[in-house]
Amino acid sequence: MDSPHAIGFYVSSALSVGGGIAVAFLGTRTRRALALLVAGVGVAGVDASLSAGFAAAVVLVSFAACAALLARPDLRAVEWATASGWRQAGSLSAALLFVALAYAAYRGAFAHVTFNGGELGTAAVGRLLFAHDTLATEAVGALVLVCLVTVTIAWRMRERGQR
Repeated sequence: MDSPHAIGFYVSSALSVGGGIAVAFLGTRTRRALALLVAGVGVAGVDASLSAGFAAAVVLVSFAACAALLARPDLRAVEWATASGWRQAGSLSAALLFVALAYAAYRGAFAHVTFNGGELGTAAVGRLLFAHDTLATEAVGALVLVCLVTVTIAWRMRERGQR
């Protein structure tokens, strides 16, 4: 990677990390939505610096839509009706997943891939993810699946309790 690409990559990484931390610690929903948008711009910048233009566009649209939903005045928060034991088990499993991802990142090697998937390079990024970071890709996919199932179950239980 040459210097302008490296600078763009690191600036985008700093934006994404800073935006994510701001989402966690800011007080109002509007500020959180703006911080989420900043994090999305950072992640899209990282994708763009890796020649994944289509992925960058998808990330930017996704983060912008999530930020717009978060900033809505009629947003209702989900009240979790789980005991603290389940929350601790969930945080422990998240910590174990983080350790597994950190191990996969530490043991992985940077691959040199030729980007011949077109102008946007999405095919090469897909090959790179599945060739060298399969464990991390599967772990992120499993995490997203578990989060979606958990939120769906919590929402259904809440809706049943309101009837």
